[in-house]
Amino acid sequence: MKVTTAVSKAIALAEAIRDYWEAELPKRHPNYPLVGPDDDPGPPPPEEKKLRQFLARLPEEVLFKVALVAYLGRGDYETNNLAADYQALRDDFDGPSELISQLLEKASLADYLTEGMTILKKEGLDLDKIELATAKAGKG
Repeated sequence: MKVTTAVSKAIALAEAIRDYWEAELPKRHPNYPLVGPDDDPGPPPPEEKKLRQFLARLPEEVLFKVALVAYLGRGDYETNNLAADYQALRDDFDGPSELISQLLEKASLADYLTEGMTILKKEGLDLDKIELATAKAGKG
């Protein structure tokens, strides 16, 4: 699967998750946006499970490139050293499941992915055509 396709699908699911929480949390918490640590947010949206499953089915290289897009959009990385940043991501996580859990914790995942793709497009970079690394994922 192409990185651009994977990012587009992830954005759609992440937007659905964000929209769900934006609608549900105010209903469940009278003092919203203040939510107490013991407050029950209610059940997660079905898209959360779909996003987790979708990301888990991606080839590892594509998954880490999707994460690279998110981190680029979040401002953690710049386009001048994508190969080193990609390798750092692979080194920082014990594998795909740990990375997926980290991505799903990001309330702004859709925004990060959208911004990351905007940056790549502006710079004329296509992650489907760039060989970033061949190393295996996992902490040293």
